[in-house]
Amino acid sequence: MTEPTHPRSSGAQSKLVAISVLALALLYASTQTAVAAITYERVPLNEGGRLLMIRGEFEPSDDPMKLVAEYTQYQPSAISFDSNGGSVLAAIKIGRAIRALSANTVQIRSTQCASACALAFLGGVQRSAEAGSIGVHQASFSDDAALDNKTAVATVQTVTGEIIGYLADMGVSPNLLRLSLSIESSDMRYLTVAEMWDWNIITSSIDMTAQTPPSSPPGDNTPVIVPRARAETTEAASRTSNEYALEFIRRYHEAWSGDNSTALAFMREAYENQVAFYGKIVDRDAVIKDKASFAQRWPERIYSVKPGSEAATCREKCEASGIIEWFARSRKRGKTSAGMAEFALVWNPATGKIEAEASKVLATDKGAQAPDRIISQWHVENGKCRGSTNADSPETQKACERREEIGTLLGRFGWCYGHKDEYGYQMKWHHCDVNSNRL
Repeated sequence: MTEPTHPRSSGAQSKLVAISVLALALLYASTQTAVAAITYERVPLNEGGRLLMIRGEFEPSDDPMKLVAEYTQYQPSAISFDSNGGSVLAAIKIGRAIRALSANTVQIRSTQCASACALAFLGGVQRSAEAGSIGVHQASFSDDAALDNKTAVATVQTVTGEIIGYLADMGVSPNLLRLSLSIESSDMRYLTVAEMWDWNIITSSIDMTAQTPPSSPPGDNTPVIVPRARAETTEAASRTSNEYALEFIRRYHEAWSGDNSTALAFMREAYENQVAFYGKIVDRDAVIKDKASFAQRWPERIYSVKPGSEAATCREKCEASGIIEWFARSRKRGKTSAGMAEFALVWNPATGKIEAEASKVLATDKGAQAPDRIISQWHVENGKCRGSTNADSPETQKACERREEIGTLLGRFGWCYGHKDEYGYQMKWHHCDVNSNRL
């Protein structure tokens, strides 16, 4: 766009340790309520479709070949789940079997897929889910999971590699695992649609409606998944495209706020072969060259869309715009750059590619030494999140999610909020040090 976005977190090592601890906890999560292995239920859908429902907790005794046999015989339209979790490694085995079958997965809110089940869900080639249908949290140790240090370390290494490798194989962001770290085992955090799109947990949008299957006996309220009718209204299709366009804007600036390798890898996939780039028609290679030159000049960047400024209008193409605030740094040159700019994109929802781009700088902050604009965004969203009288309202949840996103960007840039043993009113944003709280 106009200026830069995001360095590696100074807390990367501690995050890796935390992820490893979580992996160990997940492996030895209590399964006292898991009295039987998973079962399979064949559910007929309206309009001739078929659903294979996987129910129960995952256990080491679960045989993926049983899933293969069920799927091969029944030939369902998709696989869904009704599970509270269980064994992580068992869920991964089932997930890999789902991927080997080239099966699709779907999930609705009235039946949940929680904890380890989320890993099995990721096996789908095409994945669709309603908001609030997939839950994550920290797992707890079972009472009989006593391990000596040597065994614990070996297990951490093995399971961490399995989980991270599996997420990579399924094309899913490790942010899914990181999020689990912040949720107590006694609680459950259900994923939003925005998170699922951002982290590639879902790959397609299906209108999932709970209905009673036509062949079900009276009193059977088993939910089924019904694909969206082809004859959507123009208004509904436009609204969906608008949402996708706004999601793309968020993913774009999150990527551009990453290290150069991450940012440029995203950019190479984000543009059409030819682009109207600041008023000139150029090849994609020219755009990437421009981005690479800019990234080299400003290797550390934060780009954050000013909340409420983003907008998208979609017909066949989407015109997306908004206000971006940035802070960039080059340690080598001893320079910083900060300010605010207006951006505009033409994005094709059919291809997922940018066809036109332009921006205009609205303000620059000469001599800025801190990401003050980004910190200000965090405080605004924090006020909305903490100050609301209705914690369950969509507006409050959106503010809380946005606050966490901005906090993550600042953390990657080496900024922390508060120190250990400080009270809330004492906490301030500062360069991270050994006593800093890390978001």
